[in-house]
Amino acid sequence: MSSPSKPEFILVPGAWHGPESFAPTTTLLEKAGYVVHGITLAAGNGAPRTSPPLSPNPSTSIQIPTSNRNPDIQTIQPDVDLIRATLEKVLSTGKNVVMLYHSYGSVPGTEALAPYLSAPKPGYGKVLRLVFCTAFVLPEGGSLIAALNNEPLPWFKITKGGELGKSGVLMRCDVKDDLVEPTTPQQIFYNDLSSTAAAPYISALKPHSYRTFFSQLTVAPWKTIPSTYIICTQDNAIPLPAQEGMLAMAGQMAPGSFDVVERVEAGHSAFISRPEVVVGILVGAAGGE
Repeated sequence: MSSPSKPEFILVPGAWHGPESFAPTTTLLEKAGYVVHGITLAAGNGAPRTSPPLSPNPSTSIQIPTSNRNPDIQTIQPDVDLIRATLEKVLSTGKNVVMLYHSYGSVPGTEALAPYLSAPKPGYGKVLRLVFCTAFVLPEGGSLIAALNNEPLPWFKITKGGELGKSGVLMRCDVKDDLVEPTTPQQIFYNDLSSTAAAPYISALKPHSYRTFFSQLTVAPWKTIPSTYIICTQDNAIPLPAQEGMLAMAGQMAPGSFDVVERVEAGHSAFISRPEVVVGILVGAAGGE
């Protein structure tokens, strides 16, 4: 059972992923007595590549369903609303929270904190720390596509709109229902897993709304809330120089931000390949309680 004094975790997955991808880490957190809330992103559209081989982790306390999934999601706001609803549910009980963001998850995940950046309401808990696991660090006005130099990555497969150049690269995106998928998920997300171990996670990936990558943030909570960054040194999705570059930018904009930086020898999904290490970092972020 969880201790009344323990903060609770809210885990926000990256694009294409669901909360079940955190299962190796979530299981260990629950065994340590923590309550964990997983978010199912609204921007993850459509069915998995095959029948889902990953069952929702039974130790995940809350998994928000997205019954209104549709290909017309054009902004991060539906994801922001889902994350904020979970925050409100937990904080309003007086419990403190540690946020874990993976990849894209930090974009709606930080925007969701906008109402909670001032002093907590009477009886509310507070957000103790943000943990970015090879996740995007964006300033106010920033967007994920701007962080990608306003170009889709070579491994993006974008469908249902846009105009392709001769090389097959998307040159223009003006259709609201564009979806994006990874063409080489084994190499990009799971390069530190065997093909057998990676297979069920690849099968569970879902298309993601490409238009969400263009949403601009209005807040940068990492400037004021204590934050941890988990650098994944073998990441092929957000390579090491990009992770270090974002941290350098953060240090220039808000000296003292990201007071804890951990380096993990892992690919993009350390919560799968190195769960014991990630859990150690998370427990430290929660105050080691």
